[in-house]
Amino acid sequence: MTTPPTAATLRLDFHGTALDLDVEDGAGVEEALRFLATHLTAEEAGPRDADRVPVATLRIHAPDGAENLAPPADAAPEDIYVRKSASPFFTVPARRATAGGREYLECTKTGSRFVFDRADRVIDVRLGPGGHMDLVELVRDLVLKHQENTGSVVLHATAAYKDGTAVLVTGAKGAGKSTVLLELVEHFGYQVLSGDKTVLHELSDGSVVAAGWPDYPHLGYGTIAKYPGLREIAGIGEDYEPAEGHAFSPVGKFAVDPLPFRDRFPSAPVGVRVPVSAILHPAIGPGDHTVVARVAGEPAEHAADLDANVESAFDGAHAGWHGFLDDGRAAHAERRARITAVLSGVPAWKLTGPGDLTAENTPAEVGGKADR
Repeated sequence: MTTPPTAATLRLDFHGTALDLDVEDGAGVEEALRFLATHLTAEEAGPRDADRVPVATLRIHAPDGAENLAPPADAAPEDIYVRKSASPFFTVPARRATAGGREYLECTKTGSRFVFDRADRVIDVRLGPGGHMDLVELVRDLVLKHQENTGSVVLHATAAYKDGTAVLVTGAKGAGKSTVLLELVEHFGYQVLSGDKTVLHELSDGSVVAAGWPDYPHLGYGTIAKYPGLREIAGIGEDYEPAEGHAFSPVGKFAVDPLPFRDRFPSAPVGVRVPVSAILHPAIGPGDHTVVARVAGEPAEHAADLDANVESAFDGAHAGWHGFLDDGRAAHAERRARITAVLSGVPAWKLTGPGDLTAENTPAEVGGKADR
């Protein structure tokens, strides 16, 4: 008789969003939990958890477990993407089938399987070889969708943390958000709060606070080449030359191993939510020097700029890769509008040129000496 694998129950939390993980021995979740640990807390279940209502319970099976997570033979599969990116590294193709009220999904690169059961609020998971990022993608998707369904705003922004406040760096893809974030960390004593998305919450008194988000560093060569040691972390040889015009473009970005990256650029404390003290809007590129100019105009204009960079896990061609959570954003539209309205009153600057920040060109509100 085979002894069944033992399981541990972990409680994952992110600012009001709860997930339970029932993890069998040998399930291989360690790398995923290490990745998420910069922003989500994970604790073993205890008696005080009796009133906890998780968004989902993830039952994570060992790779050699007996549970059959494949769809019935007569279920017609369809090809989908869990994530589609210009970078093959971040692209996650999958096959999905529906049967008996459940969604069955197989990530075709790794063989990881998910079975979504909305009625029981359970997701069965078995990770394939190298499939830890499949679990990360599932957790991030569930958490972000629940955050939006409870009134949070997700801003396409990096964020730097220092002295109990955050500086947001927001803009379109390729604008230079990562470069400016690392300039603040490297030269002004900040820590990385968020590397791609920032989650914004409205408190009961109407104030707004920012929380970071776990993301895999994805950096352009122009950014990597600026900082000692980062080229080696990214695995780029000394003889590498970017294609003409691509040193400052989103083309040819590199996925950077997050663990040595965090050693090189330290992260903010886990679980912090802090007020926003300044907002930077970069549009960096070639130039002789960096220009930092105060954002002029009415707050409504700045709010429109911020709204243009609000994103959602519910939007996009591949956002519906599972139907476990409904889109409930409409119930909180007014709250989200209030959040960007509050942020529109925060001091803000536009950055152009190569993105090099010095004491002389950086506003005093951010840590420099410039009077803007």
